[in-house]
Amino acid sequence: MPFFPLYADEILFEFSIFNIPFGIAFQIGVMTSAFMFMRFLLAPSFGGLSDSKGRKPIILVGMTVYAFLLVGYSFANDLLSLTLLRTLQGIASAAVWPVGEALIVDTSSKKTTGRNLGYYMLSMQAGMAAGPFIGAIFYSGLNTIADLTPVMVYRLTFISQGVMGIAATLIVAILVKDPNHSEEIPIVSYFGTAIKDMTSKAINSPKYLIQLFKTKTDYRGLNLYTIYIVAVINGFGNAMVFPIIALFLDDTYLLEPDVIALIIGVVGILALSGNPLGGFLSDKTNRKSVTWISGVLRGVTYLFIGVNWGLFAVIIMFATQRFLWSIFQPSFRAMQSDLVPQEVRGKEFGIVQAFFNLGSTAGPIVGGIVYDTFLGDQFNFWGISYYGVGITFALTGILSIIGSLFLLIFIKTKDLQVESKMSTINIEN
Repeated sequence: MPFFPLYADEILFEFSIFNIPFGIAFQIGVMTSAFMFMRFLLAPSFGGLSDSKGRKPIILVGMTVYAFLLVGYSFANDLLSLTLLRTLQGIASAAVWPVGEALIVDTSSKKTTGRNLGYYMLSMQAGMAAGPFIGAIFYSGLNTIADLTPVMVYRLTFISQGVMGIAATLIVAILVKDPNHSEEIPIVSYFGTAIKDMTSKAINSPKYLIQLFKTKTDYRGLNLYTIYIVAVINGFGNAMVFPIIALFLDDTYLLEPDVIALIIGVVGILALSGNPLGGFLSDKTNRKSVTWISGVLRGVTYLFIGVNWGLFAVIIMFATQRFLWSIFQPSFRAMQSDLVPQEVRGKEFGIVQAFFNLGSTAGPIVGGIVYDTFLGDQFNFWGISYYGVGITFALTGILSIIGSLFLLIFIKTKDLQVESKMSTINIEN
């Protein structure tokens, strides 16, 4: 995460097409949008496929592709190749995240759904916290041992990621049990079948996506449509800032790559406790309250990141918003699972992911344009100095507040009790 924007900054160059400037942040935004667009297009298709074919085969195919694409970054050397890799990585990601969340819910009772989703998010956050530390050690170690260019160090780091990705895939293949899929079938056999089914789904995904949104169901209503809207808002806001955080620390505070990686790692560690806390609170108190309050507070925190008050304060703000986002996520997903019967959960998790990714497709481009436009500027508000690029973070904060208020106004707490007959049978079993 910290090295990809810096890597792109090393190998890309600014250019213009018909007097339209393509700055570095904008190009990084285009690559991120390509990734998110494929997730938008395919997450519902792959989620629906996992409802009928089982979760595990889809996840394994996605993780395998993911691992080899990470190695592919070490061979990329221009905007076209990086964009192609990010596009293919979006396909793999669409097969892993929404399907993985559905599998967690499938194997949880209603009373433990929030907690288990919290642990799932915690494991992801733990990886995101440890990754930058490993990257920083890699970067510093290779610079010390060998006289390598930063680009070569980044490329070797991507190769190490690919190796870890293959190891993670093997762990899932051996240890994960899928209640919706027979484990007696040889893994090679269902792996090949899954690729075939996923290819067919991918080809027909635009038609499938349109049909899904048009389909009328008994369980869809204002509550679920509110979830869709909030997913778009959060996706747009998150994607505005996610690709440019490392650039912000580099351009504004002139930090070295390994220092940026360490900061992002520290922020990740400080946020780790948020996931289990959010899951626990959503199970024990009120999912709606936990979700909208954490969302509003996170938005307020984002407003202060652009203030020129020193690096330490900025790190605290980054850590606080990550902690609040960690609380928000499991509670939001648990609230979503309460509204959806198990037999269509993979599909609906995929649809919510699609809306999130729809917002995330536009967000990086807008964020890149705003960042490039205000890079180097400073503003004064009531005597407070504010970095121009901080406007990107402020916009994300405003969107987080708006989305959270949508949840407060339109979600009806009495409806967060939906549980299908099939769900009850699986829990009892």
